[in-house]
Amino acid sequence: MKNLIVLAMVAVALTIFNGCQKDELVRQLADEQSQLAIKPDVYVENGYLAFKNMEAVDSVIQMLGKMTTIEKEIWETQMGFKSARAEFDKLFNEYDKLESYGAFLAFKERNKDKLKFNETDLTDCSIDYLFATKYFLPILNKEGEFQVGKNIFKYTNQMEQFIVTDGDFTKLKNIYSHLGDNIVVSVPPLKSISIVHTFPEDDPSGNNNSYHRKVNINDRKLKNELFIDQYITNISVGYWKRGYYVCLNQRGQKISWGNWRDYSTTYGMRKIRCEIGAHYHHDINTHISLESSSSVTFLLDNDAEFIYWQTPYSPPALTPSIKYAAEVSFRGFGFEDNNFYKIDIPAGYSLADSNNYPSTGWGY
Repeated sequence: MKNLIVLAMVAVALTIFNGCQKDELVRQLADEQSQLAIKPDVYVENGYLAFKNMEAVDSVIQMLGKMTTIEKEIWETQMGFKSARAEFDKLFNEYDKLESYGAFLAFKERNKDKLKFNETDLTDCSIDYLFATKYFLPILNKEGEFQVGKNIFKYTNQMEQFIVTDGDFTKLKNIYSHLGDNIVVSVPPLKSISIVHTFPEDDPSGNNNSYHRKVNINDRKLKNELFIDQYITNISVGYWKRGYYVCLNQRGQKISWGNWRDYSTTYGMRKIRCEIGAHYHHDINTHISLESSSSVTFLLDNDAEFIYWQTPYSPPALTPSIKYAAEVSFRGFGFEDNNFYKIDIPAGYSLADSNNYPSTGWGY
């Protein structure tokens, strides 16, 4: 009888113990699921935007491309984030109110560490971001940073790009001291945007210039710049994802205080045809930028691949073959049918005559 009582007590104890183990396991799983549920694809960490993966980056950039400036400001406030775009817009508003070349020179001196100026052509009083990227500009903080998975991207005012592959944000404070540890990677092929073409031969005025002019319009000019913005992310030791974005940037200028300067305007593109790597897209529709800005960036295509690369730790850049043609204009030239003009690479590449959109969609 005593043995039966002991066995019964052991059975009860085991039941309670197993039940506690099961409850603890359920609690742990619930906690993990809860953390996964509340961890969004994009959030703010250490003052920069952190993304689950590159697909989340693309999704947010496409979302921001459909927003007005006010809507972007609301979104950033809700996120608790201050972007490089907001900093640039504040400085551009100051720049836009300048009334003389002397005032521009004083503005340039005050902001030489915050903006990029054209030092090779003193008649070009344009301003730009310091960072060697255009596609990622909408998501950068004012220090030029964002994170994808564990990879922290850092663009500097020296036109450099670094990747902290272990997610340790403290390394950003003294990034050059970590370059030999195979954790912080300097990416030489990505230090500057790879400019593919500026279409000087397509200048409507016949002057063969990258800033295009039109006959009888003396105070406006437009630059069209086709470029590749590339990236790499470290997945695990020796395993990388590398990819690229092919974009067209349009920038308009007007004569002011006897020099050329940027100004807020709207841009247009239509009859887009491009072959990028193995992808082929065309679009006969007319696309007008959502609101006035100093420039716009129009995404044409992107692709990526996964590779193993042990030494060195940064794999070579992925550079596709590119064929592209479109008709472009901006408010300085107008948006009537005869105001659009063709740009192409290679010469003679035909314009689109039907629609065949990319799976990710177009967008500024």
